[in-house]
Amino acid sequence: MKNFFLVGMPGSGKSTTAKYISENTNLNFFDLDTEIEKYLGKKINKIFSDKGEKFFRNKESDVLKKIVKKNNNFILATGGGTPCFNDNMDLIKKNGISIFIDSKKEILVERINKNKNRPLFKSSISTDKKVSELYKERFKYYNRSDFSVNNTEEILSIINSYS
Repeated sequence: MKNFFLVGMPGSGKSTTAKYISENTNLNFFDLDTEIEKYLGKKINKIFSDKGEKFFRNKESDVLKKIVKKNNNFILATGGGTPCFNDNMDLIKKNGISIFIDSKKEILVERINKNKNRPLFKSSISTDKKVSELYKERFKYYNRSDFSVNNTEEILSIINSYS
């Protein structure tokens, strides 16, 4: 089994990196947010606004379990909060290699400000402050990852070491 899970903050590049790695390896690519949208037939923002974060997190866990159960030899870009809810990090650790993309705060803020479709950043609080708060809350989950990296070359090196 060669399953790799990319975890990290919103804007850390999980989806872009996972897609790139999939295109350059024999790993199948999954983006958890995209799979949730397919499963529920709604965009993430709409799910959050219609049903709330608790509902979303439960469905996120359900979809994660389905991907793990039905697939092998993949790289999965998780949502930023995925490892922090419903024992998802335990599931990730049991079913593959977890890699924490630890991006600099300035990069996260810049990327998040370019993408207004992030439901956790809709409040009046500044993006900078929200990133700091989320990082502080989530780091203990991200830190349980098998590896911590800050660039794609490091991730490719890890994946190649498992080939």
